[in-house]
Amino acid sequence: MSRTNIVVILLVAVLMGTLFSVFTTNSESVVFARAFAEPGIEFKVSGTLDTDHPVLYNPEMAVAETRFHMRDKNGEVREVLLTKAKPTGLEQSESIDLYGQVIDGQFIAGEMLMKCPSKYNEQSHSLGEATASN
Repeated sequence: MSRTNIVVILLVAVLMGTLFSVFTTNSESVVFARAFAEPGIEFKVSGTLDTDHPVLYNPEMAVAETRFHMRDKNGEVREVLLTKAKPTGLEQSESIDLYGQVIDGQFIAGEMLMKCPSKYNEQSHSLGEATASN
């Protein structure tokens, strides 16, 4: 292999490492208090859907707008505006990760990841109980 090829491979590796670190720097989850203390900065906020409040989604009014309340890790409940259509299974989710920022006193999320209950965990739990009782 020539020196040019080695240099090019090293430069590509450094570039990929830099891009990876840039895109993963904000993977730490924060609570709403921190996000509201630093408006305009994008954060990842993790929590659960607060079922005491309804999920508001009206595709006839705004297809890409879903409003709901989320409880963060500290128990603080805040209304969230998700700038996407209502995700399937939102009400059944075990946990939610929101990627967004506070704008004009409101948390606006552009991306959301949900962890939903696994049917396989429930089945294996039932199988474990059945095996233990035999």
